Amino acid sequence: MMRPHSKPLVGITTGTHPQWREGGDYFESYAEPLRLAGAECVPLVGTSAFRRVEDCHGVLLSGGWDVHPDHYARLPGDEHLSSEDVIRIYGLQCEPERDEYELPAAKRAVEIGLPILAICRGIQLLNIILAGKLVPDIEKCVPGALRHRALEGGVSACHEVVLQPGSIVQKSYGRTVIVVNSRHHQGLLSEMIPSGFTVSARSSDGVVEAIESLNSHFIVGVQWHPERQQDPYIFEPSIPLFEAFIEACKQRMSGRTQL
Repeated sequence: MMRPHSKPLVGITTGTHPQWREGGDYFESYAEPLRLAGAECVPLVGTSAFRRVEDCHGVLLSGGWDVHPDHYARLPGDEHLSSEDVIRIYGLQCEPERDEYELPAAKRAVEIGLPILAICRGIQLLNIILAGKLVPDIEKCVPGALRHRALEGGVSACHEVVLQPGSIVQKSYGRTVIVVNSRHHQGLLSEMIPSGFTVSARSSDGVVEAIESLNSHFIVGVQWHPERQQDPYIFEPSIPLFEAFIEACKQRMSGRTQL
C-alpha cells in the first residue's frame, strides 16, 4: 500500500542524462516551481515510468531533445522520406530511449485523466500522441518565421505571444500579450492541433505557442520554458500557471481520497 500523500504527487518525465535524476540540475529546474506551488515530485524514467504514472496526481511533460520522427506523420511532400532522412534534413537531435518510456507514460496520463502541464518538447509530445503531427523544423518549414532557437551561448531567444482571452494560460498570466523565452526548433501549427483542444497562444508568425483541452479541467501545453529561472521575465509571471496546475492536482488528490 502506498504511503498517503499530504501534498499532490507530480511525476516529471525525464531524459537519460544523469542531471535528470532527482537532485540533478535538469530535474530540479522543473521540480522547484512545483514544490513552491505545493507539490511533491518524482521522476518518471525508464521501464517504471508507465507504472509510476498510476501513483501520481498530475504529470509534467518536460523539455528535452527532439522526439524521433518514427512517432509522427511526414509533412506533405515529405512522405517519401525515411526517418534517417528527416533527421538529416531537419537537423534533429533525438533520444529514442526516452521516447520508448515517455510516450506510453504520457498516453497513460491522458487515459486516466490526470492534470498535465506540457513544456517545450512536452507540448510537441502531447500533440504527437493525440494527433500524430509535428513541424520538424520551423525555420525550414514556416515561411517568415521568427527566431525560435536559442541564441549563441545557450541564451534564450525571446518574442511576444498573444494569449486567447478566457483561456487557462491567459487567466494565469493576467494579460493577453506576454514576452516568452524561446529555445526550440520544432513546433505546431493550428491545423495540427488534436480535436478537443484549442490554441490558447500564438506568435506573430502563426506558430502555436500554447494549447489546452476543452474537455478536461487541466491539460495545458506551452512551447516556452516557464520553469527557467535564468529568464526572470517569464519565470516570475509564470508562477500562477504552476499554481493553477498544482491546484488541479490537489483536486485530483482530493477526489481520489473520496473514492
